[in-house]
Order: sequence, then C-alpha cells, then structure tokens
Amino acid sequence: MKQLLTLLMMIVFAGFQVEAQTNIRVMSYNLLNFPQGFMPDREDTLKVIIDHVQPDLLMVQELRTATGLNLIRDNAFASLPDNYATSTFVTNQSVPGPDFALQQAIVYNTRIFGLAEERLRTTGVRDINIFKLFLRDEALIDGADTTFVYAFVTHLKASTGADNEEDRLESIEVFNDALNDLPEDSYLLFGGDFNFYDSNEPGYELLITPFASIVMEDPIDAPGNWASATYPFKQVHTQSTRASAIFDDGAGGGMDNRFDFIFVSENLKDASEPLHYVQNSYSALGNTGDCYDASITDCNENNPVPLNILSALYHMSDHLPVVMDLQTNITLSASEITERQPYLHFDGGRVHLNRLPPGEAHLQVLDLSGRVCLSELCGGMNSIALPELGTGIYICILYIDGHPADRQKIILAP
Repeated sequence: MKQLLTLLMMIVFAGFQVEAQTNIRVMSYNLLNFPQGFMPDREDTLKVIIDHVQPDLLMVQELRTATGLNLIRDNAFASLPDNYATSTFVTNQSVPGPDFALQQAIVYNTRIFGLAEERLRTTGVRDINIFKLFLRDEALIDGADTTFVYAFVTHLKASTGADNEEDRLESIEVFNDALNDLPEDSYLLFGGDFNFYDSNEPGYELLITPFASIVMEDPIDAPGNWASATYPFKQVHTQSTRASAIFDDGAGGGMDNRFDFIFVSENLKDASEPLHYVQNSYSALGNTGDCYDASITDCNENNPVPLNILSALYHMSDHLPVVMDLQTNITLSASEITERQPYLHFDGGRVHLNRLPPGEAHLQVLDLSGRVCLSELCGGMNSIALPELGTGIYICILYIDGHPADRQKIILAP
C-alpha cells in the first residue's frame, strides 16, 4: 500500500510539473514587401498562417510601412485568444530612402511578453533591430527579478559573390559588437533572412563562433552547402515557395535555399534553464523535403501541415517562416493586458505624464542606437522638458518600480 501511495504521489507531482511548463512559440518570417505587392489584402492570407501556427513572438522582415505592421497586428492576429502588440515602426536608418524602405519589427503576445526597450544598430545595408522583452512573471508584483529576452531581427545582403558575402560578414560583426553591451548570461534570439548559402560562409561561421561574448547556436545540426542539389537535409530549405515567380514579385526557382534562420544563445539550449529551447521543435513550416526545386504546395504528401496552409504559404511570400518553441517553468500572468490611455504624451518639447500608477516613476529617453539622452525620476511631476536633441526618432520609456509601464515614439523634424 505504501508503495502504491508513493507511486500515486509521484504521478500527481509529475502532473503538476507538466502543468507548470509554458510553451512559447517563436516565428521568423520574410513577408515580401508587405503590405505592398501585386497581390492585395495579403493580411488575410497571413491570418490563415497565423491561425495555424499561433506564434507568441513574430519576427518580421521586409516590412515597408507602419500601416503594414498595424495590419498584421489587427487583422492577421485577430482570431487568437490573447492580445498582441507591436514594436515601434521606424524606417531603415542604415541607408535611408524609398529604395531601401525594407525594415524589421516584432509582434508579441502581451500575456507572455512586455517590451522594455527597442533600439537598432546600423550596417551598410539594413538595420539590425534589437528588442528587449521581459516575461510577464506573476512574481513581478512581489518585486521579483525580471527575466529578459533579447530578440534581434535582421535582413542581410542578398545574392552570391564575394562582395555580398563581405557585406553579410560586416553585418554579423555589427551584431557581435552589440553583444558586448549585454550581460553574458542573456537569453538571446537572432532571427531573420540571413541569405547564407553555405555553412562555410564567413558570416555564418562568425555568428556561431565559440569566442563571442555571448555564444550563439544554430538549433539544428544541418551544415553543408544548402544551395547544392546533393545537400541531404532538404526539409530545412526556406526559399523559394514558388517554382516560378508570381505577381511579378519575389523569387521563383522552388525550394532550394536555406536563407531564413532563428539562432539562439547557448544557454537557451540548456534544458535546466528557466527558459530554454524545446528540442526538435525547429522547422521550416510545411517543408517535408519532398519539393526540392518545386513549389511548397508540392510538399503535399504525408504532410502534417494541411494543403490550405501550404497554399497560403505559396501566395503569402517567396520565403517560408521558421518556427520553433521555447519553454519556461516561470508562472506567467493569467490576466490579459487591457486597453488604457497612455501614461506618456509628447507636446511642445515636453513629455507629459498622465495619471501615473503608484510606485517610483522613472523616465528614460533613448535614441535609436540605445544611447540614453535623458534619465530622470519623475515622482510628483506633470511633465518633463526634453534636453536639446537633434533631428530624428527617439523612444520614451516610463518605468514604475523598475518595470516598463509605457513607451512612446518621438519624431523630431528638422
């Protein structure tokens, strides 16, 4: 009888352990000139994919406008049960101008994540966007330490050739330099369209070097020449979803390149960490490896992804999204984030503070490189004058008792 009771207690305890785990789905997706292009209303096509995947964090590339980012949040995520928010849209700062308008952004589940900070690093081609997220730990109300997750999103230079490889390498050098600003035990995701053709490419090798201040890993062990017909793991290919280009936009040629990745910091591969990568959860959505040099809709035999989703992937973009799961044993807040009026408002060179909640209020103003332009306690104040700032885009972040409570974008025109 004692042995039976012990066994039952072990089963019950194991059940509680399982219930305490929360899966967090991460997706990185090149949306192909969104929301422009010759196929209208692609947010409805994206919605079909989002409803299937149900990501908690979406890392977006090839985004052209703030309107497009809002369409993703308000339309593509409309059917999911939780609330979703976006990062602040800024135009490409690396090479400004209409011909270089492609930008990166994130959409995130507000039940799981809050956004503490956003900044970028410039390169010779496109920005590397940096988003400092925090887990909405229930224990935060008791003053517990915050668990931060840094999401870097990029879109490196395309095409073959030594010059393009050098451009990609230089962008990874910028990324590695940005790592020096972070604590060495940081949780870090790096997603995007990297345009790597081969695991021997210098940019890829530098990205996963074991000598960086934060070591990054490719979650799957699939090295080789990804563009070669003899490459054995064709299920990792992410471009092109189309055997021939459609609507005069994007690339054709079929599934034969692995351009899209989500890299993770080494500590996220440790299953004993409070937040960690779920083994074998990484995939190029819908690719079974049976449609090499063909359209993604030709991967329709014995595919766990339904044909209507494959069709949506075909029409949405010439890239497949990369999907993976994280898992945490941290108890996340069960409450939804409700709509409210913002605490911050910018007008006439001052940041106005509206109906602040109880607690110590601290205001920071940062430029897009992450440099702190203003840091001031603001208890009892109704507004704070900004220092002399140059033309550009700035981010105001309000902290209450050390935790982010609101953020607003400030655009200072010439």
